Amino acid sequence: MKKRMLFFLLLFFNVVGVSSYAQDDLRMNQIQFVGTHNSYHVGLAPGEMAILKKQNAQSAESLAYKHPQIEAQLDAGVRQLELDVWGDTKGGLFADPLFLKLAAKEGHGDSMPAGWVDAMKKPGFKVLHANDVDFRSHCWTLVACMQDIRKWSKAHPGHLPIYIQLENKTGDARPGGTQPEDLSKATMDALDVEIRSVFTAGEVVTPDDVRGKHKTLEEAVLTEGWPKLEWARGKVVFVLDQERVTPFYTEGHPSLEGRMMFTNGKPGTPDAAFVKMNNPLSPEIPELVRKGYLIRTMTDGGVQAVRTGDTKRRDSGIASGAQILSTDYPYDWKADGSGYNVSIPGKVRCNPINAPKSCIVQFN
Repeated sequence: MKKRMLFFLLLFFNVVGVSSYAQDDLRMNQIQFVGTHNSYHVGLAPGEMAILKKQNAQSAESLAYKHPQIEAQLDAGVRQLELDVWGDTKGGLFADPLFLKLAAKEGHGDSMPAGWVDAMKKPGFKVLHANDVDFRSHCWTLVACMQDIRKWSKAHPGHLPIYIQLENKTGDARPGGTQPEDLSKATMDALDVEIRSVFTAGEVVTPDDVRGKHKTLEEAVLTEGWPKLEWARGKVVFVLDQERVTPFYTEGHPSLEGRMMFTNGKPGTPDAAFVKMNNPLSPEIPELVRKGYLIRTMTDGGVQAVRTGDTKRRDSGIASGAQILSTDYPYDWKADGSGYNVSIPGKVRCNPINAPKSCIVQFN
């Protein structure tokens, strides 16, 4: 009896020891979790949607979704958020949107919340989907969005790192609409300034943290690897969405020295660590994950695919090992009754491609 008891005690402590080691040794890129696409999105008001349906029914259909407040998404388990940011150096550029005026003329206008105009008139980056058309957001400025995220982070110490993906927006004006600002190196410098105005040193996982003593950022992730997950808990990570802004951001910072964000890197370049691969069917994703890159993919296949419950893209994305699974339909936020949603058991799991066999990870 004593020998049997000793055997089970040794077995228990051995398992605990292995689990503790696996948890402590796990790296940031060895897990998989769900993120949201256009995380700020409130959707068009009925009058604005009616106008868009007349002009472009297909576009209207694609925009017929909304997310809960950002804090509610984080409560539910989302650990990647996407924010579309528009430069507004002088302020007021997006304070009088075209569709708001058109809807009012037709007698179907829905006023904006109190304080919106004042916030939009101040200089700084604004958060919205499409200028003049799809402009309603849970948080109106980049600073306000970051403040909401930081407040939640401070109230939930030890949470898994939160990835904040920024997509710089610009483009041509609609007839009668606003002409957005062009992108430049100054745009990217200003983004770093705004990030530093909200998050303090030590609250953000920066490229310098990941590169360490290595010559380039890519060399660091392909040899030593990403930092330990336990070290990154309670922090945020900023990543850029498009390759087109990379030259502006890497000018004078080829390996993102002193920068606050990771670029959408191209494998083989000094700044490559995070890579956006929107097609979850791509056979490149598992190989990039094995090499050490951190990958974001988009799991949804468009409105029609979602409505028919087509899960091919979703299932391929989950199996691919892409660490960030971005979706418009996370968890049980149902889509048009089809039941389509994107989730993983436990809200986070050990990465199926590159996590060690002894891996365990706790969600927070």
